[in-house]
Parts: sequence; C-alpha cells; structure tokens
Amino acid sequence: MSLVTLQPDSPWTRRWRRLRLLITGLLVATVLGGCVIRVAYNQLDWLALWYIEDYFELDRAQEPQAKRLISGTLTWHRATQLPKYAALARRVREDVETGVDAEFLAARYAEVVELWDALLQHVAPDLARLLQTLSDEQVEALFARLAEKNSELEDDYSGVSLEERRGKQDKEIIRAFRRFTGKLNTSQEALVTGQTAQMHDLSSDWLRRRAVWQGEFRVLLAGRKSDPTFVDRFTDLVLNPNQFDASGYRGLVEENRQRSFRLVAEVLGTLTPAQAKHLQKSLKTYADDFDSLVSASNSEPGSP
Repeated sequence: MSLVTLQPDSPWTRRWRRLRLLITGLLVATVLGGCVIRVAYNQLDWLALWYIEDYFELDRAQEPQAKRLISGTLTWHRATQLPKYAALARRVREDVETGVDAEFLAARYAEVVELWDALLQHVAPDLARLLQTLSDEQVEALFARLAEKNSELEDDYSGVSLEERRGKQDKEIIRAFRRFTGKLNTSQEALVTGQTAQMHDLSSDWLRRRAVWQGEFRVLLAGRKSDPTFVDRFTDLVLNPNQFDASGYRGLVEENRQRSFRLVAEVLGTLTPAQAKHLQKSLKTYADDFDSLVSASNSEPGSP
C-alpha cells in the first residue's frame, strides 16, 4: 500500500475519485477500482510492496518489516473485513434489482467509508513505525516522487479549462456506467451531463488541500525518530484529513456527493431491460467473487 494511499484524495484513488458517484452507487467495485476482484485481491501482497517502492527504495531491514506489515494487514482483512464486503455486495445486488434511491446509495456509501476507515485505523500505526525507520535520503526521495505526482495532477486539473475538465469527467462517468450497464442511450447520457454541469468544480481547492496535507506530513516526518507521539500523530493525520479543509470546502464536497447519489439513482431508474440484465450480471460477478474470497479464506489452515 502506498504511503499516499492513506489520503482519501491520493493518486492511488485518483482512478475512481471522479467516478466515485457511480462506483459508490454500485459499491462493490470500490475495493479494487474495477479489477477482477479475486485475481487482484490475491496479489495484493506484492502489489502493496510495489506501491511502497514506487516512492522510495526499501533497505534490507525495512523490506521484511514492510512484508510483515502487509501480510498482517491482509490476514486481518480476510478474517474481519471480507465477510462485510461480501454481505454489502450481495445486498446491493438484491436491492438494485427492485430499485434504489439516493438515500439508499448514501447509506451504502457510509458503509464503504466505515470499512475504509477501519482499514486505515488498522494499518496506520504499523505504517508509522515503518516510516520511523526511513533515512533522510528516503524521505527526500519520497517527497521528490510526490512532487512529480503533484505536477502531473496540476496538469490534469489546473492545466485545462473548466469545460475540458467537465468533458473529461463526463466521459469517465459514462464509461464507468458502461462497465456495469452496457452502453448508455442519449437520454441517459444527458442525465449525466445535466447533473455534472451543476456540480462545484473543486479542482483547485483539492490540489491546495493535498499540498497542505503533504506539508503537515513532511513536518511530522521531520520528527519521526525523536517524537514519542509520532505514531499517534500520524494516525490522526491519516484518519482526519478533513482538518485541513478550507472554510466552506467540506460543504461543497457534500453537495457534490449528494448530487452524485441522485445522478446514479436517476440513471439506474431509466435502465432498459437489457441494461438491467447487464447490471445484474455485473453485480453478481462481484458478489460471487467476494463470496469466493471469503470461502477460500475460511478454508485456509489456521482460519477460525
């Protein structure tokens, strides 16, 4: 798991951040961003190590520590979290078949956030202890890599006009719907563009918020070897990123989120029989994959 994965607005989550309104609405894809769940989940150990080493190179002592962190997290996740994901996926599939509204999507989104926070709360202390072992050179490498990512994000979000950003967002959302429902018709695409046109453009605010978070992270890392409260402070930084929001920002985010729920509900309410069948098949695949992961986990030696 990348260090910046722990930010809700990190590069790792950028694939689905602007698609969150759909992926949150359908919920079951939130875990792995639309990958084939069973394949990707069973490869998370080396994927997580790869993400870490994308930001700095681990030394001989740190690599086994990172592997223990990842292995322990995955063992905990399989035992305590996977059944919750499976149950959530099944519920979404069942309820979507009879129709859902914005309130249903908001409630399921809250469940996803709760699962995400549980993961962060579990992994943050161990990750903090790994961070305490970093050399000054590794810290510099980490922030040099973050600077590269920031530059790429600025090009994506600030380097184009509002119209271009909205156009790109609309295409991504429509593409995400297509993954679950098949091709949208003209009227359904109009629903998407009509709702997104009314959303607040928070690109610049998000970039500033990200920069503030990283600045606090850097200050915290400077005392990683001497601050006895480092683990607790890092955990708080990870779990409470909203503490750095500018005045009014969180309210605008919430307005966008509620509009997103309405968008998903409206589009799902217009599905043709063929689209509805496509959606059920997609959701069944995700639900079955989660159930298979749970079964495999329960059959492993030493499982409860």
